[in-house]
Amino acid sequence: MGQPSVRATTPPPEVRRIATEAEASELAHWLLMPGRRWPVVVLTIPGEHDEPFGDPDEIKQAVGGLAEVVLMPTSDVSWAFSRTMPAMTQVYGGAGRVYPVDHAWVSDPQRSRLRFAYSLHDRKRITDQLISDALQAAMAAGLVEPRTRRGAQQRSGRVRGIIGPRALVMFDDMSVATVWEELTVPGVPLDRVLAKGQQVDGSYDPDSRRLDLRAAVRFADAASARSRVQEAYQAGDVVLAQVVAVTDEVVTVRLLPSLSVEIGRKAVTSNQKDTLAGLFSVGEVVACRLVAVEPLQLRLDDVDDEEVPKPPPSLLPGGPPWLRLPEPEIQPQAAAPPASSFPKGAPPLADVVSDLPRQATPLDLAQRLSLSQPSEIARRVDAIPPADQARVRQLSNELAAERATRKALAGELEGLRARAGELEAELAQATRTIEHLQTRYRGADLARQRLSKQLRSAQDRVDQAARLEGALFLDPEEQFRYEVACEWAQRIPAAEKADKPLAKYTLAAGFLESVDQLEGISRAKVVAVVVEVLTGQAQHLPGRDAHALRTGAAGSPYVRRSDGAICWRVALQRESAAARRLHYWRTQDSYELSRVALHDDYRP
Repeated sequence: MGQPSVRATTPPPEVRRIATEAEASELAHWLLMPGRRWPVVVLTIPGEHDEPFGDPDEIKQAVGGLAEVVLMPTSDVSWAFSRTMPAMTQVYGGAGRVYPVDHAWVSDPQRSRLRFAYSLHDRKRITDQLISDALQAAMAAGLVEPRTRRGAQQRSGRVRGIIGPRALVMFDDMSVATVWEELTVPGVPLDRVLAKGQQVDGSYDPDSRRLDLRAAVRFADAASARSRVQEAYQAGDVVLAQVVAVTDEVVTVRLLPSLSVEIGRKAVTSNQKDTLAGLFSVGEVVACRLVAVEPLQLRLDDVDDEEVPKPPPSLLPGGPPWLRLPEPEIQPQAAAPPASSFPKGAPPLADVVSDLPRQATPLDLAQRLSLSQPSEIARRVDAIPPADQARVRQLSNELAAERATRKALAGELEGLRARAGELEAELAQATRTIEHLQTRYRGADLARQRLSKQLRSAQDRVDQAARLEGALFLDPEEQFRYEVACEWAQRIPAAEKADKPLAKYTLAAGFLESVDQLEGISRAKVVAVVVEVLTGQAQHLPGRDAHALRTGAAGSPYVRRSDGAICWRVALQRESAAARRLHYWRTQDSYELSRVALHDDYRP
């Protein structure tokens, strides 16, 4: 059977069956051909079966003209397909796969997920998975952009219930329609878009009985999403976000489906041994601190357990908040591995698969076991003259033994399929456990950081009380100047004092108050950095990050007073949005210490 033409505008209307090795090879070349206009669903028939575990007709009915559906047996036919396809992109043994239009799956097979099925009990699961994958691939290819179809009707109804990725909507005339998760907001579960009893409006297609709500989705672009965030939140709020990407140094989260923010490791953990990829999983929901609204800045190291996040916006009018924190999970005790269900008397597995590649998978084994050709013994029996009864009996016994062996191998194959299903379930549970442990570790790390801050704050208060008790001057400015002079005398070696004298300086109104009121930094540290500034050392110390303030973004003018003085800032602390900075004015022949402020406070 030939492949569709690249110039064709719609996929074949029926399920296409691959019957020969040549057709399988043509299918592989078709999938790899540039210019293919629609996704292709390939569902395979497991060995020793005549029909697949999934339902190709239901898949085709669901995807309609958005995708092509192909059915292929597991035999020499699927081997021909596998030989042509790139590594890790093949499909056989009862599994299924959707091949998107975008060829990124060729180098990244995870973009074309392999969906497994091990028996007819998996029929609904694999069918639903392939439908979902196909519709998402069609969405990504731009085949289902919101538009008015011929015959579509604008209708209103109420959500009667949500079951997995489907919702039932009842209209006023008691007729019903379905809403499909894949055709609402990509990557968002349907129960985070709709709620039972919610009133909805959309475009109804009488042929498929689907209600398309995408035209009513709010905040579909970054500009409207950013505007909504600015209306709903303010700096300091604790908000929910979803992890969409993570590397060792950056975790990317989204406050709304179309609005993402990058958070560096400095805003996540102070433990240099942590890697963000080990702390977060894509898809999980986390609580963040909104540091600034314009531009958007988030932190993940400054949220207390008792703080309640602000409710996230709803994506449809009257809908639920689109994000929610997961419920705490009670971890079950690990169960002992199940006993083997392989039949007794089966030949050793190594004898059956001795010629398989070293990296062979259970699916490779399943395929190899199902490739037995029509029995040579049976053909020999047919060719024996009736008179040679002894020979016939001998060959009949051999044939019975071969059939028994084949039956045992089939039983072993079923055991392998069952074990593969168990391993897949165990993997899903292990993934959930990892995410749970990541959340617990982050909670413990946040508690550690909070205790460290409390300890520093307490120490600051102790230091301040000691200073007040041991102050040598009644005038606060005289006391500060005395401390600066003592720090300079102790810090600068005698041989260098002539080259590093203290420059002339004044204290701006409110400077000493800012030193006393700002927690999280000791007075001794402020005094030490003031000495570095007044001796000219701060300009050459990388840790001080000395630079002139600007009036706005990079390239804008520096902050300058009418007397020509320029405002500078140096770091008192590093690696935190709450890190303290020293602001001072630099004139031609002296300094004026302005105030101590937080990193994100850019006032002179």
